[in-house]
Amino acid sequence: NELDIEGLIAVTSRWLKHTVFTESIVVRVQAYGVVRPNLMKQAQGWPTAEELLRKTCAGNLGYGMEAVGDGKHSEGSERIVAAVDSDDPRPVHVAINAGANTLAQALWDVKRTRSDQQIRQFVSKLRVYDDSGQDDAGAWMCHTFPELFYVRSQTQVFGLFGPTLDSGPQTWAPLNQWDWAETNIRIRHGILGALYPQRLGLGGPFNFMDGGGTTSWLGLINKGLYDPSQVHWGGWGGRFHPEKQDVPAGQAGVAAEEKKYSPFLMYGQAEDYSWEWKDEEGWDKFSGVHGDRKYRWPVFAPLWRWRDDYTRDFKARMDWCVADYEHANHNPVACFYDDENRSIVRLKCTPGERVTLDASRSWNPDTKHKRLQHELTYDWSSYPEAGTYSGAIEVSNSNEPVATCTIPSDAAGKQVHLILRVTDTHPEVPLTSYRRVVMDID
Repeated sequence: NELDIEGLIAVTSRWLKHTVFTESIVVRVQAYGVVRPNLMKQAQGWPTAEELLRKTCAGNLGYGMEAVGDGKHSEGSERIVAAVDSDDPRPVHVAINAGANTLAQALWDVKRTRSDQQIRQFVSKLRVYDDSGQDDAGAWMCHTFPELFYVRSQTQVFGLFGPTLDSGPQTWAPLNQWDWAETNIRIRHGILGALYPQRLGLGGPFNFMDGGGTTSWLGLINKGLYDPSQVHWGGWGGRFHPEKQDVPAGQAGVAAEEKKYSPFLMYGQAEDYSWEWKDEEGWDKFSGVHGDRKYRWPVFAPLWRWRDDYTRDFKARMDWCVADYEHANHNPVACFYDDENRSIVRLKCTPGERVTLDASRSWNPDTKHKRLQHELTYDWSSYPEAGTYSGAIEVSNSNEPVATCTIPSDAAGKQVHLILRVTDTHPEVPLTSYRRVVMDID
């Protein structure tokens, strides 16, 4: 309900090269239609199942660029073209959770039939997030259209709930994620929850929940935290470099296939060092292993710093499928002074200035008397990797609704990011809302 969905397109990938299963989407949309009346009790903006089914279709059949070319358009590629060509001036976000060749076909047809200016206008409306690179189409697009806004997460997508497949000090608690999903997502959460995928291994269930591809759109729902045009600021979908770079596919085998389209540049994943993963081994070591790859914790920190929050949010929204409003929890409203519209706050500041940060008007929609501030907790913290000032930012009264910080004397010309987290005190599933305060220092 936080997104305007233009299409749900079933596509191929390195895992499924020659067919698609649109019916897998249809079954889940139909299940969503069953629980939608209850979701409407919790919040507004839910599209009907019928609306989503009309937007559900198949993409190009065949693998990668082998299935792209003249006369190879699909219902999916045509839907992409129609969405970008609409009168709506907003960017079109393309969340690629498998192969990218349906978007490549849309761009192929536009390139073949339109003027250079029309092509540039079309490309300028696209915002692409690629889950690890699951065919060679992303490389072709970035080589052919170097101005294309294209983000690729090589391994960060595996960190949404993972990355390890076994329990241990490095695994997100509760250690057995499979059991957590059974309890909080699948069982007693209606027909939609029952369809949540759970993977079984030879030795029993994996402890690693599915859902990595969720990161390709998850950041878009936090309007007070995330700006999709500033991918280096970070959010629930991860954090990425501000400059394009060579980003080979994170999927085994695909990186070699992409080399024929070199050079191609994308926005690649960034690492966070200000958030520490606390384990016995030391958070900054090569500790995570998946297949033949080893992961450094800092590459997952842009996701893990929010993980408690988005996991609770997932549970709460699944509760919405079956619970009455009075028996479900809902996100608090994080206010910055009188502003409660969930936008990112922009401030102009000067070195040495003492800035007052006031969230005292934040409120809890589940409270009859909406100004009972003891029902909310507050956390103001700096996010140094998101800004350009590398020094420490001290926040006084950082756990109070009203906090202060002093702009360092050497911060002129820099940018500082502070994150406000407002969390309710629900005993089972406390929920968090955010406001990012971006301070540009004169």
